[in-house]
Amino acid sequence: MENEDDKGLPRCETKHNQHRRSFWHDYYQKGLYMVTMVIEGRQRLFGTIVGHANGKPGTDEAPHVALSELGRRVLEQEVPKIHRFYPMVEVWRVAIMPDHIHLLLRVDEPLPKGKHLGMVIRGFKTGCSRAWWRCQNEAALGGEPPSTEAVVPPSSPTAIVPKASPLGKEHLRPVLFEKGYHDRIINRPGMLENIKRYMQENPLRACIREECPRLMERQLHLWIAGREYAAFGNLFLLKYPIKEQVFFHRKDPQTGQPTEQTESYHQEHDRLLRIAEEGTVLVTPGISKGESLVVSDALDARLPLILLQKEPIGEYWKPSQRRFYACAAGRLLILAPWLIEGSSDYSRFHQLNDFAREICEATEMRILNYSDLKS
Repeated sequence: MENEDDKGLPRCETKHNQHRRSFWHDYYQKGLYMVTMVIEGRQRLFGTIVGHANGKPGTDEAPHVALSELGRRVLEQEVPKIHRFYPMVEVWRVAIMPDHIHLLLRVDEPLPKGKHLGMVIRGFKTGCSRAWWRCQNEAALGGEPPSTEAVVPPSSPTAIVPKASPLGKEHLRPVLFEKGYHDRIINRPGMLENIKRYMQENPLRACIREECPRLMERQLHLWIAGREYAAFGNLFLLKYPIKEQVFFHRKDPQTGQPTEQTESYHQEHDRLLRIAEEGTVLVTPGISKGESLVVSDALDARLPLILLQKEPIGEYWKPSQRRFYACAAGRLLILAPWLIEGSSDYSRFHQLNDFAREICEATEMRILNYSDLKS
């Protein structure tokens, strides 16, 4: 599967495979990173989310992860090994979720000759897989079902156990994590604090998704007015009877001034927010400065909004923190059309505005189910 190319071919869904790399970056040298690793098949082996979305921070009622035996061993035994084997690598923060883990790593000095960040992560992942195998072996020998037992997909990668296990002869065992990992280089002012907050609030976001499923739906195949979209957010906003498109040119056609600096813009801006307060759903891709200002003010004012984007929405795609919470509160729906034609961003942005107008006028919406189709 591939994304839309510059010739306007269909943009198909790309499953998140944790293979994002900044090819311009030197991963042998000093740096600050948030690294994410996902358990194969999204199995929830590290623990369980407990608490609830309205729980008071700092109390047992606040959303947090109750670690499994495997999760505890990863945190207490495997994470410290990173600094033990690579003294120049500091683990600043750890966020363990049931099916994935985030590490905030600082590389204080260049790594040893021939070593790079990927090798550090590979060693950590190998250690975690071995901890998983030990948990299973100990549970089997004790006559109790493994606390981390889960069905492993047939396609899961496998690895050779380096020596005989108590379960029998040397044999193939599944690896714990998906192949690869995701790294985010932290190199801008304010980015570090945003990353820390993101890691801290992971359990809260998971609680919101579970407690408010109808306000946080993800649909990869949504049919609206004869066009197919992927969607994230409150689908009920499509049912609202009154919608209005937010559309502004970058420059005023008569004066050539930036539109957002004109008096007519401020009047229209205020009118749009006023009708949204009365129940109208605003629809826009938020491309021009004038449109993006309306989007920002509508989010601040907790007003209903449908936002179109040219970036695809995949199985594991998530919006930015601000938009995530707007979706969770039922105030936002994000749509991404599966097919955008044209050879430039300019033409595609104009198409998104055309799609926004169609959505305002649409009377038909249905969810497509491709799960029964065979390739």
